[in-house]
Amino acid sequence: MDPATARRTELLRDTLRRFVRRGARSSITKLLAKVRPEDVATLLKSITPAERMVVFRILTADYPGEVGDVLTELEASQRNELLERVGPDEVAEILERLPSDDAVFLVDSLPEDLQQRVLSSVDERGTSDVQAQLTFEDDTAGRIMNREFFSLPAATLVREAIASIQENRDVELIFYLYVVDAEGGLAGVTSLRQLLLAPPEKSLGEIAQRDVIQVTTATDQEEVAQLAARYDLLAIPVIDEDGVLVGIVTVDDIVDIVKEEATEDFLKMVGTSEDEIIYQDKSLKVAAIRFPWLALNLVGGLLTGLLLQRFQISLAEALFLLAFVPVIMGMGGNIGSQTATITVRGLATGRIGSGERWLPRFLWQQLKVGVVLGITFALIVAVAATVLRQNPWYAAVVGGSMLCAMVLASVNGAAIPLVFRRLGIDPALAAGPLVTTTNDITGILIYFSFASLLIELLLR
Repeated sequence: MDPATARRTELLRDTLRRFVRRGARSSITKLLAKVRPEDVATLLKSITPAERMVVFRILTADYPGEVGDVLTELEASQRNELLERVGPDEVAEILERLPSDDAVFLVDSLPEDLQQRVLSSVDERGTSDVQAQLTFEDDTAGRIMNREFFSLPAATLVREAIASIQENRDVELIFYLYVVDAEGGLAGVTSLRQLLLAPPEKSLGEIAQRDVIQVTTATDQEEVAQLAARYDLLAIPVIDEDGVLVGIVTVDDIVDIVKEEATEDFLKMVGTSEDEIIYQDKSLKVAAIRFPWLALNLVGGLLTGLLLQRFQISLAEALFLLAFVPVIMGMGGNIGSQTATITVRGLATGRIGSGERWLPRFLWQQLKVGVVLGITFALIVAVAATVLRQNPWYAAVVGGSMLCAMVLASVNGAAIPLVFRRLGIDPALAAGPLVTTTNDITGILIYFSFASLLIELLLR
């Protein structure tokens, strides 16, 4: 945020808080009328919960059409705090005024107990679009699509299509004009620019592009975002299993998908999930979310300890080597985490996994990176061991272990997420404790195997 915008926001916030303290409802209403919904959300984030509730009540009463836009821009915890206090029936009323994709987003972001109460109220009111959209799987095109789109039959003339667009002001976003057949199937698409430049007496079927980039209701939302980025699209049409056009995924939703997927991958890589943000005030719930990965870390640590115990007797005469255990484990874990992160993001963005023979090329590249870095740091620790111990055998053990550990960790960091993907498991789950624990164990095995061999040679 640039300084001028920051100052303006701070001034608006202070003015809003002053009006709230005075109970100046009419002044608050006038101020809200001058501020965009996105900026109202920014103001709500920076005031106290009690002040936020006062402003929200005025917003729902005086500007009900903007409530949804404000809510979707708030942090999950702040949004849920407001919705829990207004009650499920009022939340259902808000959902009725929203586009179906935004309504589903709000429902999905609610805590489970409030979500069930809201859904019961939605069922009673018969909000069909929301009900229908909630039947699709999470993180699919059907779940996030907007059911408000603009389409016309292929026989419609260009001049008729332009007049129809001018008459239909209720459609929120018109990026493309979709051409459908008699059964509602997607037959083509034309941009608004192409429509305006076409001869008025031509039909839409004559000017429409037949090769349409499209997805089904079951397509994963990450794939939708990748298609939009690859072809520079502002919206992607969604068809059902019969080929009927049922909705579109628009650019604002695509941006949200990218942010959501990046956040989701990051949270999975550190062993938690977005539910922690929703339940951040519930310590037991947050602890339960974090527990599985921490337990896996504990198991890995215990296995590493058992390996240390296993080698303890044979290394009694070479305790000097134990000083390098954290270095070997740390460097292996670090390069493994780096490679795993690059692999996960590459799979998410589509940069990895396309083209001929991409798998051997990618693994070979990571192997080469591991070798280059392994040799570099192996030489460094070998020199350090030589200076400290004045024995080339110790330098050979430390340097050789570093090289092997870093090469293997680099390959592990690439291979484990790829295996997870092949098994149908989110690769991000592999990029955190699993990679680190695996590399710790292999690092210990490599290092102490070299060290045991050294002890045997020295004792002969």
